[in-house]
Amino acid sequence: MRTKKRLFTMSLLLAAILVLTGCTANQKAILDASMKMQNVNSVQQHMTMSMDLKGSGLDPMLQEQVDQMAAMLNGAKIELDMKTNSNKEKTVLRAQADMTMSMPGLEMKMPYWIDMDMAGDQPKLLEIFQMPSMAKASLPAEFMNKEYMVMNLSDTSSSELSTLDMTKLMDFSVNFQTKWTDFLMGYAARFNPGIEVVSVPVNDPSTQKYTIHLNDKAFKELLSYSVNHFAQDEEAQGFIQEYFQTIFELTGGPASLEDSMDFDESFLGPEESAAVLTEINAVLESLKDVTLIGESGIQLNYTITDGYITQNSGSIDLQIDLSQIAGLMNIPGEEATEISGVLNLVLNFDSETSNINQPIDIRIPELSPENSFDYFEFIEASLSSIEQVTEPTPEQATSEQPSAPEPIPSVSESSEEPAAPTPASTQYTVQPGDTLSTIALNHYGSYEHHADIYQANAAAFKKSNNRVDAGMVLTLPAKGLLAPLSTENIKQVYTVKSGDTLGTIAKQMYGDGSLYTKIYEANKERLKNPNLIFEGQKLVIPN
Repeated sequence: MRTKKRLFTMSLLLAAILVLTGCTANQKAILDASMKMQNVNSVQQHMTMSMDLKGSGLDPMLQEQVDQMAAMLNGAKIELDMKTNSNKEKTVLRAQADMTMSMPGLEMKMPYWIDMDMAGDQPKLLEIFQMPSMAKASLPAEFMNKEYMVMNLSDTSSSELSTLDMTKLMDFSVNFQTKWTDFLMGYAARFNPGIEVVSVPVNDPSTQKYTIHLNDKAFKELLSYSVNHFAQDEEAQGFIQEYFQTIFELTGGPASLEDSMDFDESFLGPEESAAVLTEINAVLESLKDVTLIGESGIQLNYTITDGYITQNSGSIDLQIDLSQIAGLMNIPGEEATEISGVLNLVLNFDSETSNINQPIDIRIPELSPENSFDYFEFIEASLSSIEQVTEPTPEQATSEQPSAPEPIPSVSESSEEPAAPTPASTQYTVQPGDTLSTIALNHYGSYEHHADIYQANAAAFKKSNNRVDAGMVLTLPAKGLLAPLSTENIKQVYTVKSGDTLGTIAKQMYGDGSLYTKIYEANKERLKNPNLIFEGQKLVIPN
């Protein structure tokens, strides 16, 4: 019970770190602009995020894994275009977010919409997700051809939502916004961690620019000040407790927060809070000589135009010194863990805001049973499918034979000479562990062809209740079908496991991770990028 109390109280204290405001004029300018943004009725935002990962002085095996991960992450970028329209009361809202995640050899788009109208007698609250091809490949067969997943939060017939009172939830949402703003403004007047907010000169009188820079020492001081100040602020504690109490009531939970967490009368009392705060401060003290922030530090930039934040950019340089972390984890009297090397991850972000309180066109997709499915029905179907899964029969199971190559996942009889691309549809017998995703990946080089396989075998899937069972014979359409894997001069066919990289596979097969290029060359017709391999994918391991 004490552990639950301390974990919950710690979460309340750490929440204070998010409040980077104070009582100086420059700090208050950022706070005021943030609060003004809460009251806009329409807005458009474009955000980008990127990462830069590197490691130095690491164990050679770990260094290889970091280098391969860096090759994928350092060229990656996440872009988010967001549009929002609402009425003054915030009871009617339409929003659209187009997120694109791109990395070498892969681009994934994930559009998302909100359609909310809580002003009438029949509340409406829809969340709509357009499913990317890679995600559709992992869905149960009856859903994978549908474009949209819909979460209808106003459908109280769903067991997951049956305890919610949507009217009360909407009232809470509107009222909480006001309470939060009032609390934050009052708390900011008492909260002054001594962060220097520097004003950057600009020529436009309607625009102000500010920048904040924190090094490792300043970040730790901010962390310590925030936790201690928030923990000892009675109004802050009361606000957080009131918030969670209301959430429990809205969701039909226990009558009180104390009951729900098995708390006694000492919950957040002076003695309990002091004990938890002592523990947290001990942890913070132990981190004093552990580097958390790299040389570039934390850089935050704000542009305020006509009282609104119109641009926010910056970077966060996270650093992990493995020897320092190992020193913290070593237990006195036991053999010390020896590990060395440094990991650096720099997160960069940039956000631009425009069209504040201007007309913005947002078009919600037209939904039908043919192009969409309900999230809660999907969950029920998935659970039902798991219950119906049967183990493969002994005849279907394959025994492990380490000394011999794995069965070649070809789509035609193998021969001594490499087979030419299959000119017509062919048959494939499902093996234990196969899914439509892995079948598509291994025979077409892409998850996207799973839908074509399903359509070509609709009758068979209807008989199997949409299960992919070992022993099924599937027709593989000719369009896009790859040539069978070559059987000439190979060591074996390897099935990619979770966490594998070409480097770790090369290390396992040849004893030298640098020979991953040899595996890539043998499989480059099926691999878009040497840094992109997927669990369940079959790879030829050359001699």
